[in-house]
Amino acid sequence: MGQLRIVLRAYAAEGHTPATVMARASVFLHELDTDRFATCTYAEADLATGVVQVVRAGHVDPLIQDTDGTSRRLPVEGGLPLGLSAEFGRLDYPVTTLELDPGQTLLLYTDGLVEKRGSDLAEGMRWLSALVRGGPRDLQDLADHLCEVVDERGGEDDVAILLLRRRGVYFPQSGGRLQQHVAPSDPEALSSARHMIRAAVRAWGAGERSDEIELVADEMITNALMHTDGGAIVTLRMLAGPERRLRVEVEDRSSALPRRREAGEAGVSGRGLLLVDMISDVWGVEPRGGGKCVWCEFTVGQHGVNSA
Repeated sequence: MGQLRIVLRAYAAEGHTPATVMARASVFLHELDTDRFATCTYAEADLATGVVQVVRAGHVDPLIQDTDGTSRRLPVEGGLPLGLSAEFGRLDYPVTTLELDPGQTLLLYTDGLVEKRGSDLAEGMRWLSALVRGGPRDLQDLADHLCEVVDERGGEDDVAILLLRRRGVYFPQSGGRLQQHVAPSDPEALSSARHMIRAAVRAWGAGERSDEIELVADEMITNALMHTDGGAIVTLRMLAGPERRLRVEVEDRSSALPRRREAGEAGVSGRGLLLVDMISDVWGVEPRGGGKCVWCEFTVGQHGVNSA
């Protein structure tokens, strides 16, 4: 388990998407040839937007606690446990994207917290929801409360708990970064990417240009999915400098460079790069290994100036 934790942190630090982190960790565990597997939940949170991307590998679903204290199970589509997914060649891990509102709390935990002899998992989840609802609001106190109750109840499995609360809106001047992988023919992933873009635009104080940014980003993603093989990786970031600039990047596996051309007779085909060129402040294309990255930037106003 120590080796697996180190590997997960290393892949995350390299900047891979959550799904890729899990897939590579599964391959690593499988290649250890120990006949062991591990369940895992991986969550990547952006403090600026409250957007959390969650990947689940055979683990129990998280809980969300609302500001009124009530809690609910967060259904996260999952894949096989680490090690097993590599053994059976099922390394696709779907990503669930959610946005925490200020005051909401995300609870991650191991199954030892909710499973006990003589009861099923659903009963354990209801028990945990009631325990969280009646527990303290302070995160440290809530964590202590959960541990104390579990210790009194006893059990045969270890328990680990991770609590994350969004305290309020945080506006980074630079360095904010969000990333989403969009697979071909995956409407859920495309919807998650659009949700991520909308949340980032709002949280990073770019509301004045929200329609423009969302339109251009959507065109860039659509072009990548329509004209290349494989999926696309969408990245949004705030850039350092004298001006606040929001940068949108769409990376794909094709080395063919895009070119502007006149729109077709229906006025639809060919309009993508024309829109990017007309609406964004600056745009370009960069080679990326076996593929490329199409990017554009928007200068956005200071916080408190726009009407978002």
